[in-house]
Amino acid sequence: MLKQVRLFLLVALLGLLTCGAAFARGIEQGETCSVPADAVIQGALFAFCQTLDIAGRVEGNVIGIGLRATISGDVSGNVYLAGLELDVTGAVDGDLHYVGLMLELASADTAQRHVVRGQLIFAALSFALGSETQFFGPITGVGYQALINGEVRGEVNYWGSAFLLNNKLDGDVYTTVGNPGSDVSDVETLLLPLGIEFSPATPGLVITGRGSIRGDLEYSGPAEAVIEGQISGDVTHYSTMTVFIPELPQRGLATLIYDNFKREFTVLLTVGILGIAFAGRRFPYPLTQMRRRPAHSFVIGMLLFIISFPITLLLLLATLVIVLLLLVLNLEGVALPVGVFLGLVDVGLIGSFYFCAIFAARAVFALGLGRLVMQVATGRANARRRPRLSMLIGVALLALLTAVPGLGFLFNAGALFLGLGAIASSIMGWLRAMRRSRSGGASPAGGVGWSVEDEPQSANIAPTAQAELPPLLPANLGLEDLPVGFDPDFFFSDD
Repeated sequence: MLKQVRLFLLVALLGLLTCGAAFARGIEQGETCSVPADAVIQGALFAFCQTLDIAGRVEGNVIGIGLRATISGDVSGNVYLAGLELDVTGAVDGDLHYVGLMLELASADTAQRHVVRGQLIFAALSFALGSETQFFGPITGVGYQALINGEVRGEVNYWGSAFLLNNKLDGDVYTTVGNPGSDVSDVETLLLPLGIEFSPATPGLVITGRGSIRGDLEYSGPAEAVIEGQISGDVTHYSTMTVFIPELPQRGLATLIYDNFKREFTVLLTVGILGIAFAGRRFPYPLTQMRRRPAHSFVIGMLLFIISFPITLLLLLATLVIVLLLLVLNLEGVALPVGVFLGLVDVGLIGSFYFCAIFAARAVFALGLGRLVMQVATGRANARRRPRLSMLIGVALLALLTAVPGLGFLFNAGALFLGLGAIASSIMGWLRAMRRSRSGGASPAGGVGWSVEDEPQSANIAPTAQAELPPLLPANLGLEDLPVGFDPDFFFSDD
């Protein structure tokens, strides 16, 4: 039931975002989904199936996932599919976007040889274009092999291992291929559990006698291409042969430690000094959390740093999905500003967090370490009055510990987790203080500005003596110096 509710909400959202451009009238889900030959779907078709067979006509876009998909009918819009296999023998009037393992385009109608009128963008292990098929738009793809046996009227950009051209190509070709001498038997073995028939081609670029290119050919690879056909334009080869670089003498241990120390010391001292300069008294606030609850700060910091990676991936994936949905719904004018805005938000959030975690957290730990050394050497009050000297001492000690090869990683991780956890705990305390102040409760440390640094020091504060009242003043104070005849009761009488 929950799965159906989620699917309904997704489809409803997509339908609302179309704003009349395309209304979803076809929803297919399950193990086997099919559009019969005599069926016509008005609007977009959303499919989430193991086997997808489109033999009829779709008056709109086809969007979804089909592990094994076949399009033998007609699609008037674009196709956005992901799966294991896709065979297109019908006609797609728009663009084709596919992510999967096997992609094959082969026209079954000799009178209508084109299968895709728009452009083709794919990421597939193998791409094959049938010999009786014409392709009018540009082709952009990445994978292992591209076998072009049909006629192509546009430009081809391909990054893979094997590229075969066995027909006429009117545009330019830009491709990157692999080494013809490499072993490819492992690729076929990996696909056996999936039940997919795959015959890997020999890596490299091959243009047969039937193949020809009217434009230019630019390719990168470790070996020269096998060119038997005709190339009308220029042929440019960028060799990617392995270059053996002689081993340089290894640096000594002392030099390595010095370089690591110099790098860490410079970076942490810069961040620490800037933090003290701009944040002022607020920069040392997390030290109280670190001193009082070190284990809690360490665990919180470690958990935050670990879960930040999937959260970062989800943020980027959500941005990509939103932009793709807008493009699918033909809202290009909205997709660009939304994509730029969401990209800037992602960069800001992710960059701010990792700067705080990698640099600011360790600088806070270094300040605490330096303050501890200063407190032992000169006393607690002097250590607090000289934060820059404490920062310098702490950064020097932390940089020296982290510069040790092998063990430096552990010290860095410990400083990062402790500092990050202390910062997070301080921020949570500040938020709690904000909520209490807004609800009318007492605000700690004088108002909304929460300060854990101003902690009570009851053990060091001497008891205050009871205040004494000043002595009473005489009643006739100053009256003897008044001029003769002046009567003060005339001015200060109560009548």
